[in-house]
Amino acid sequence: MSPTGPPVPLFRLEGQYWGFVADNGVYDRYGRHIGWVEGVNVFDRSGRFMGELRFSQYVLRDLLRTEPIHRAPRDAVPYPVPPTPPPDRAVRAPIADWRDALPWPLTPPLPPRV
Repeated sequence: MSPTGPPVPLFRLEGQYWGFVADNGVYDRYGRHIGWVEGVNVFDRSGRFMGELRFSQYVLRDLLRTEPIHRAPRDAVPYPVPPTPPPDRAVRAPIADWRDALPWPLTPPLPPRV
């Protein structure tokens, strides 16, 4: 994944489009900054380990792996306009001792105040 390339979509194993990775930042489908990627490790904005980026489009948690050391929290990095969501995909077969690490269901953003 190129740090300046186009956004890479993220999916859940059940096939739902979840969000995307852009410039090593992890964003949900609404464009909210959730965390970042370091190598294959994904951390949420508080610095907690979420899981590993697997198959370029899934964030999964190895239930047998010990967590890496927490990182320092990071401020949100706004994403101007989220990409058009791709269609959901077929369910992917479960992987022994791995689970989805992305929160689900996603809470839609609050409507703008009038």
